[in-house]
Amino acid sequence: MEIIYSAAPGATSSAPSTTATGSGFSFIFLLIILFAMFYFLMILPQRRREKQFRDMISNMKRGDTVVTVGGIVGKVIDIKKDTIKIKTAMTTELEVTKRAIATVLKEEVKEKEETKEQEEKDKEQN
Repeated sequence: MEIIYSAAPGATSSAPSTTATGSGFSFIFLLIILFAMFYFLMILPQRRREKQFRDMISNMKRGDTVVTVGGIVGKVIDIKKDTIKIKTAMTTELEVTKRAIATVLKEEVKEKEETKEQEEKDKEQN
């Protein structure tokens, strides 16, 4: 009993053989599409967030109110190279790294809000 495999080396077949010449190009095309999706959905937004964070930290100055990632709210009293010193209560001073800052609330924004509130109170009294 003789078994003949059509895919065996040296086997002859009367059926035409098909080759996958386009599969290499489609694989490369899919890899490029996958990388492009990965870049636009993950890498680009992360770079934007990092740039916003660097700008926020570099524009921070004394007197600004900051919120740390731990939820501590304090007023900036000293800025060093890698750390800042914040005042959280009447006598409590904390020194935290700049990477621990979640948001910076500018002093000017607070002053504008206070003047708006004062104007509203003045209008109510008149």
